Amino acid sequence: MSFANAAMLLGMLGVAIPVLIHLWNRRRVPTIAWGAMQFLDLGPRSRTRMRLAEWLLLAARMLILALVALAAARPIWSSGLGPALGGEAPKDVVIVIDASGGMARRGGGSSPWSEARARADAIVEQLGPGDAAAVVRAGDRARAVLDPPGVDRSRIRGALDALPPPGGSADLPAALGEAFRVLEQSGRHPAAEVVVLTDGDRNPWRLDEPGRWRLLRALHDRLPVPPAIAVESFDVSVDPEAADGAVIDALASRRFIVPGGTIRVGATVRNLGPGTLERSAELVVDGASVPGSSRAVGPLAAGGEVVVEFRTALDAIGSHAVGVRLAPGGTDDPLPVNDASALVVEVAEAMPVLLVDGEPGDRPMTGAADFLRVALMPLGDEAPQFRVSALPPEALNAEALEGQRLLVLANVPSLGPEAAAAVASWAGQGGGVLVVPGDRTDADAWNQAAFREGDGWLPARIGSLRGRFDDRSPIARPLPTSFAAPVFGAIDRDGAPSALGSAALFAAYELIPAEREPAAEVLARLDSGGPWLVDRPVGSGRAAILAGSLDAEGGTLPANPDFVPFVHEVMFRLADPEADAPATRPGAPLVVPVGPSSLAGREAIAVRTPSGRSAEAELDRTDDGVIARLTDTDEAGLYRFDLPGGSLYRLVAAEQAEPPREPLSAGDAEAIAEGWPLAFAADDRLGSRPAGGPGRSPRPLWRALVLAALAGLCLEVWLTRRLARRRGPAAVAGLD
Repeated sequence: MSFANAAMLLGMLGVAIPVLIHLWNRRRVPTIAWGAMQFLDLGPRSRTRMRLAEWLLLAARMLILALVALAAARPIWSSGLGPALGGEAPKDVVIVIDASGGMARRGGGSSPWSEARARADAIVEQLGPGDAAAVVRAGDRARAVLDPPGVDRSRIRGALDALPPPGGSADLPAALGEAFRVLEQSGRHPAAEVVVLTDGDRNPWRLDEPGRWRLLRALHDRLPVPPAIAVESFDVSVDPEAADGAVIDALASRRFIVPGGTIRVGATVRNLGPGTLERSAELVVDGASVPGSSRAVGPLAAGGEVVVEFRTALDAIGSHAVGVRLAPGGTDDPLPVNDASALVVEVAEAMPVLLVDGEPGDRPMTGAADFLRVALMPLGDEAPQFRVSALPPEALNAEALEGQRLLVLANVPSLGPEAAAAVASWAGQGGGVLVVPGDRTDADAWNQAAFREGDGWLPARIGSLRGRFDDRSPIARPLPTSFAAPVFGAIDRDGAPSALGSAALFAAYELIPAEREPAAEVLARLDSGGPWLVDRPVGSGRAAILAGSLDAEGGTLPANPDFVPFVHEVMFRLADPEADAPATRPGAPLVVPVGPSSLAGREAIAVRTPSGRSAEAELDRTDDGVIARLTDTDEAGLYRFDLPGGSLYRLVAAEQAEPPREPLSAGDAEAIAEGWPLAFAADDRLGSRPAGGPGRSPRPLWRALVLAALAGLCLEVWLTRRLARRRGPAAVAGLD
């Protein structure tokens, strides 16, 4: 015997209410004798019958209250007599399906995913007339795809059919927690079961997190109806000669370019075994392979890996899906879901750059920003990547920054309060700022106006100056081994050290990076150990500062062969405020700004998921424009938003790459099952009771108790009327 709502047993205290009322009414009244009383007086036998009826009435009232309290506590009786008494009680069943990439492993003409889907369909078929079922997808993030549990079989099958295909990693402890939440909030039956369908891999169980398992057991014990948990594992036999090639960590030299710009795209190809990998890798742009990009990979032994790189130019303005993919090999790949990796690259028109020159030259190439101007907008270039304009420091204000994407402050002595506030506001709204100090820079004024003890937008405090400008005596050089940031990816000459290491600096300021959030990042250092390039997010934008100038007075950088690509990469990093932003994770909504044109009257736009499924993103019109919001992001990969003017891509990155498969051992299974009603199916199949113990049939008793209470109420009414008729003469006689 157990109770689904044991707290309601406190209602049993109400049994004392009729007794208290009875005791309260036992008060003595004076008896006045008069002549005719002898004809109304009851005999001893009648008195005994009436007292017996009073006690029965009191007992009936107490019984009614006790039965109501017991029914509210929802008692459950489990025994082997259930089938003989009319079958099992209705139950809530939660089907948890492992959606890790390993579930797509192919072998013998099947996969764990297809086996698990077939088993889920069988469980639905075995549900009783009153049973309800919910479905939880255990992917990178656990999510209930059918909640609350439903009794409509077509609705349950529809939820199973709509499950995204497996991919990425899985978190089975989180999925169990989600199943417990569903049962706690929506379970309405006196019995509950959780069925976990997985592939027997150890990794999704997260056994290295014992604290989470203790919490799960505690949550299970606190449920009104603690469910039994059954685990069924499905595995397939993989061809021992087949090699599982995986493409991971696709990267681009930059994610933001202008039409005609060239980027480098690379990825790591790894052989997860068991056979030897001999495949070819190809560059893929917007879902189509680039002609002539295929290159051989291998032979790679199990566990081996190699980095492949491609170069490509993009012309069409908009977002593009760029990545690396393994071409189909001679033998079947047992796990094709990991054969590609991609990212999003944005192509935009030539970016407007505002140069503020604090030391204009009286002759060509003598000003503080002259070399920068030529590097960004070379003479004779018919399709420049930047549109450069210039103005003096005193003309810098909010109006001058309108329509600009980038701002370069070259050897500006100081910023007035109005200019500093205008730059801070403009950068916070998505602009990119590069500060290049020189011989006219007033460090104290800059620190006071823009750094402000780390609370301003300047990434680093400007310290003391080492060396002298235009002294021609080198005091430091850039350190190529410190060029770890992506901004230097395009400068790397096929693995050879960057030529920037040969450039000499005649003078350099000491930079003290800001430590307050958001903290600054040192992107490059000098061979003296001090920072050379430091940047920091500023609201929706980004700001950076160099330790020295970029003109001929500050060093030999303008004559370095890597000067132009270095300047370009710094500008592109500043133009991409999300360069270091964390990727959207599965389950988090994708919010995409879209143009309002051709969207009048539309409430949603079509979206293509990474697996090719169709979805819809709702349109939301705000004061800042129209945005599309997609909440169904369980799949990791590229999502394509189909807009009237073309396609727009967004990436959802997995929480982590799925580790190599490691079978769950018997000891691991015992550790998982210890201390609570969790059982692994020995034969990988369960009978008609997915999680219940053999021969046990939980039956709810609350209906019978309610019927008994109604019967007791009828008895109480009958006894009251009978007692009232008998007590009529006695009441007149004043019997006590």
